[in-house]
Amino acid sequence: MVHIPQHIQDLNSYKPGKPIAEIIADLQLKEWAILWNNENNLGPSPKVIEAIEKESKNLKVYPDPASVALRKSIAKAHNCDIENVVVDNGSESLLDNVFRSFLNADDELLTCEGTFVALYIWAKANNKKLRKLPLGRGYRFDVKRIVESINPETKAIYIANPNNPTGTIITNDELDEMIQLVPKDVLIIIDEAYYSYAHSLSDDYPDSFELRQPNVITLRTFSKAYGIAGMRIGFALGPAPLIEAMAKVKMTFAPSNIAQAAALAAFEDQEHIKSALELNKKALTDFYLALHEAELDYIPSYGNFVMVDLKTEEAAKQFTDDMLNKGVFIRHLKAFGLTHCVRISTGTEEENGLFIKSLDS
Repeated sequence: MVHIPQHIQDLNSYKPGKPIAEIIADLQLKEWAILWNNENNLGPSPKVIEAIEKESKNLKVYPDPASVALRKSIAKAHNCDIENVVVDNGSESLLDNVFRSFLNADDELLTCEGTFVALYIWAKANNKKLRKLPLGRGYRFDVKRIVESINPETKAIYIANPNNPTGTIITNDELDEMIQLVPKDVLIIIDEAYYSYAHSLSDDYPDSFELRQPNVITLRTFSKAYGIAGMRIGFALGPAPLIEAMAKVKMTFAPSNIAQAAALAAFEDQEHIKSALELNKKALTDFYLALHEAELDYIPSYGNFVMVDLKTEEAAKQFTDDMLNKGVFIRHLKAFGLTHCVRISTGTEEENGLFIKSLDS
């Protein structure tokens, strides 16, 4: 019998729930709002659809393994060289590449509880040590405690900024302090999946790549504000030697030619992004007012979602079920270790209105 390594046996298989269409049919819903995956429900730019249709004629050929056109566009926008950019199948693949590129058997990655679940999965899948500290006050990454917790085995630090699912950020000053205090041989991974949203919501939100530090890698994605989560494409920015290491371990022909074309078109249509950011800003304002009137505790967010603290797991589960029965799909955060909380993404104007109406009923 073939032996399966213990760290793989210990992984929990992904178990998808019922398809949305089945839930809608089972509950006989007349209207619904899909607000559970932090997607941009405004959808992609029309230019993206046009680019996908055009690129579909090239399905018979392999994608450009170096993603040159897309990386050039990203590099130009960030005032850097193409060697400072690597592209892959979303932030999850980039995280997997980080583990395989930089961490040896005895190295550990230091992070916090209550952050991006995929980080924990890829650490276990790669059989790497992961040490989790409690989130600080206000469900924030406690930068001071993270720095104080570095030990000789710490090879990397992971910060989600904004953090998913709490929506909180570390500020310009906090990031500067951390970079100054962390040894230069310790890699700092800053996951900025919600960068565009946070940048539009706060003047105190840092751009980690602009600091041009030798031990900082910045992760970003096209799955959120750019509206193409189904394409599975993201990018990392950083020093050329670190980016080269990540490029060495990625799948040769990832991402697909369709994904590359879609991302290039999405990245170049900043007017569409502006519309998505304005929609999100209004939605958050409306959500806060409605949650306050419903006497529910929420955490101010810098992403396209808001986390609500229901105090107990039972209350959080009941709230999730009640919303679902009214056609509003939200996320109970049990998988994130925040069993007493739920996360509500922002959606279209109609979806946001249904959530607010459902709070009152």
